[in-house]
Amino acid sequence: MKKILVLVILLAAIAGIFYFANKPAVAPGVTLPAQSDPVAEKANVESYLRENISILSPIPAVLGGTWYVVEVTVNTDTDSGTVEYEDGHINEKRNFSYTTTGKVEVAGLTIE
Repeated sequence: MKKILVLVILLAAIAGIFYFANKPAVAPGVTLPAQSDPVAEKANVESYLRENISILSPIPAVLGGTWYVVEVTVNTDTDSGTVEYEDGHINEKRNFSYTTTGKVEVAGLTIE
């Protein structure tokens, strides 16, 4: 009976050693805030402005012209910038603010 008990304890010890030796070490979980890519954010905002300037502009284009973006300045720290655009007849320079999603996509943009 003692031999069986010693054998069971020995097998349990060996199984425990294999279990803990093969178990990967896990660091405490820390959730980091999403890091945005400023270059991608600027490119997405500029692209969004270029594609939607006719809709976003508070002033309609005149004499059958179509708005197109001439220059964009984006400040990713303040989620704002300046856009200069024209329709061939008039030139506008406006400030704007924007919001992004976690994927650095423009969720909204307002021209002031």
